[in-house]
Amino acid sequence: MKKNILSHLIWALVALTAFVVGSRLNQADHAGTTSKSQTSPSQLSNRRVSKDGSPEERGPTDTKSSSHRSSSQSPLTSFTDADITELGEVFRIAKGPIERRLAFSEMLKNLTPENARLMRENIAHLPQDSAEFREFHYAWGAIAGKEAITHGKDTPKRDMAASLAGWAASDPTSALAYFNQLTPEEQSSGTHMKWGAAFGLADTDPQLAAKFAAERFKNGDKEAPKMIHIAASAVLRSGDREEATDWAANIPEGTLQNQAFERLAGEYAKEDPASTVEWAIDLPQGDGKNHAIGSSFHHWAGRSPEEAAAAIASVPAADRDAATYGYATRVVHDDPAIGVEWATSISDPVARGSALIDTGRVFYRKDREAAQEWLSNANLPEKSVQKITGGK
Repeated sequence: MKKNILSHLIWALVALTAFVVGSRLNQADHAGTTSKSQTSPSQLSNRRVSKDGSPEERGPTDTKSSSHRSSSQSPLTSFTDADITELGEVFRIAKGPIERRLAFSEMLKNLTPENARLMRENIAHLPQDSAEFREFHYAWGAIAGKEAITHGKDTPKRDMAASLAGWAASDPTSALAYFNQLTPEEQSSGTHMKWGAAFGLADTDPQLAAKFAAERFKNGDKEAPKMIHIAASAVLRSGDREEATDWAANIPEGTLQNQAFERLAGEYAKEDPASTVEWAIDLPQGDGKNHAIGSSFHHWAGRSPEEAAAAIASVPAADRDAATYGYATRVVHDDPAIGVEWATSISDPVARGSALIDTGRVFYRKDREAAQEWLSNANLPEKSVQKITGGK
């Protein structure tokens, strides 16, 4: 059987190599052809550009499609316990990342609720934060739900959250019902269950993920804004700006909605800050709009401070303070004196006070002597000075 498995993987590797080489040749041939003829409008309209808004931040959710295939398709072969053990050995001794990935994919393809525990024994050696460890439990949770999580209670590694993520992605109603009956400690302790729920819900429905974050925020979870960023990453992957705008607009006004619009604007501005400013200015009036405008100019200032500064003058007067705030809090990192000068030009006294604290802190950290001289002539309230200098 081991020989058969190795043979199967080798042929898969050959097929993959042929595909990659063929793709390269097709690309080269296509490049040679298009260099001799113009691209037609129909060819342009069929091109798709993928936009990914996600940091650092995917966790176990990278395998949504593979886990759903595991739950919807029968294994290609009926694996015995001996087959699973041998496949696990192939996975452990695989030479190179492609062969290893093929072996791991074979595991996921043949994963069932019945053989999952034995499969798990063959990946138990992996670090709990490795992508494959999380992906396996995500896939197990997607096809077995509570059973996968229950197994995790008896293991020393942090696999319950990844299993919950897979369950939430495939059956959010049941997964949330399970999560909600956990104690606050079980939801937020070292098991990281709330993060599993947040990632899984974002995979299946960013609106549901935002609702989950809003409920957590309402109950005092200070990390709920991070959950909004997880949902925002999922929305951004769609590449549909209108859909993303509607998603953010449906979040209750306040901290979480501000975070959502700020994140969207920040990602859009990385590609085209000018059009992002236009998008932000067209948003309905409110703090969410202000955060979007500020984030747009913050990123634009990092990319081209001269262009961003010139653009502020063309922003409607009602939106200029938000634009200036975003600009000032970015340029202060490169030129502290200029940053606080821009902050000082903000018209609204509350916004100006906040901007001066934000930029003043950077100024004080980068050049304490010059910052102290500035503070002596700035006529700021003592409370603001204390926030800038870190005094009591």
